[in-house]
Amino acid sequence: MSEDLVYALPPFETDFDVADFVDNISSRSPPQSSMIFSGTRNVTATYTIAGTFCTPGPGHKNGKSQTVLIATHGLNFDRWYWDPKPRPDLYSFVDFAINQGYSVFFYDRLGTGQSSRVSGYVAQLSNQVAILRKITHLIRNGKYLKGFGKPKSVVLVGHSFGSSLSLATITAEPSIADGLILTGYSLNATYLNGIGFFLASQPRIAAKQHPKKWRQLDTGYLTTADLYSNVNTFFKKPNYDTGISKYSENTKQPFAITELLSASAFTVQPLNYTGPTMIISGEYDFIFCTSDCNGVLEFPASHIFSKSKAFKAVSYSGAGHGLNLHLNAVGAFQEVMSFLSCNGL
Repeated sequence: MSEDLVYALPPFETDFDVADFVDNISSRSPPQSSMIFSGTRNVTATYTIAGTFCTPGPGHKNGKSQTVLIATHGLNFDRWYWDPKPRPDLYSFVDFAINQGYSVFFYDRLGTGQSSRVSGYVAQLSNQVAILRKITHLIRNGKYLKGFGKPKSVVLVGHSFGSSLSLATITAEPSIADGLILTGYSLNATYLNGIGFFLASQPRIAAKQHPKKWRQLDTGYLTTADLYSNVNTFFKKPNYDTGISKYSENTKQPFAITELLSASAFTVQPLNYTGPTMIISGEYDFIFCTSDCNGVLEFPASHIFSKSKAFKAVSYSGAGHGLNLHLNAVGAFQEVMSFLSCNGL
């Protein structure tokens, strides 16, 4: 069950409506949450969630395979953000983690990939968090792990909106995870580019952009305008290959307008979380740091996570918001695995 916000504005009919919405929300006097949502309602629903579980072969004897990383992707992607087909040696977080001895469960969020579809005016932070909590408890009990059994430890790993979900999950239930990794993320509101995602992605109604692929989606599902708006949002020159940016555009997933809007409608501060926590974002993350994360990620995160066993913030050199898809992504993966290993995970 989740307590969901009720979207109060008229549904989009055309891309002109979307453009006008972006103009309004970018104003110096943007509409407040109370104008966008009319209240809340308790919702109980059953969904199908598609996921993949990978674990090292018997050759790995360092014991880390009993730590399961539960990876949640952000907007514009599905689960394959963590394991893209081109050049897995450069871009696959999953492959890198397995080679380091860890097990990984990664899944399609509600409304993306092969998971259940709901209205783009319904999918939002609260129901996505309820799903992640359920998944985490199932994993802890050894469900859907191909006979793996109960893991010793569970670490929540997120990217962007997926980081918001991971953070909200451990806020609601601090004991649910033994570690927390937030990528493409920051808690520093001073430098948060609150409307940056709207401005960079130049959203369009997904079903109108690609009727053959997304005609079944309602107008609440949006997508990047084109390859170049995708690049504006997720990549930073010269540390990306144009081939991977084209792959990102060709395999992109629509996102729900209420996902974007609900992420800022909740106050999430996990002051009682004690597990080791890392925030790692690209140095040039446009969305969360207005293209300069240096000196930004530590505050107020170091205070919020003051009870954590360990806290580390990394502004990762040369990368943009789509951290995993940069040419130097392997170094970021190494930062994550080293942090986990140093903290007994």
